[in-house]
Amino acid sequence: MVRRYDPSEIPSVHNLADSPIAKEGLGFEQVVFRGVDQMVGMTTIGPEREDKPQHSHPWEQMTVVIEGEVDFLVDGERVSLGIHDAVEIPPEVPHASRAVSEDPARLLAFWPLREDRLDATDYQTEFDV
Repeated sequence: MVRRYDPSEIPSVHNLADSPIAKEGLGFEQVVFRGVDQMVGMTTIGPEREDKPQHSHPWEQMTVVIEGEVDFLVDGERVSLGIHDAVEIPPEVPHASRAVSEDPARLLAFWPLREDRLDATDYQTEFDV
């Protein structure tokens, strides 16, 4: 079961800046960290990243900007976010994001535990049970 963990490995502490890249492309990098029932993705979006089409998923996503500026397109409405701004995206709502300055933007996205991203957390030995 994906929720099992090794109690001797708790507390689980990992520096996301040193974690392996789970997903990358031109102007895009993402690392993923998991807990028992939730995940966080730290994404860096550079100005060179092309605009991507909106996507949706069956879970809620909450995102906080921790560096830079980003535009989010949420259900057809564009919102501009700066440092410490947060946006909530309900399940099945189309959304996309892009950096809007010369500097990269860094975001933290919070999700429930996602089976499609578990392989990105293989570095977390506390779940190797």
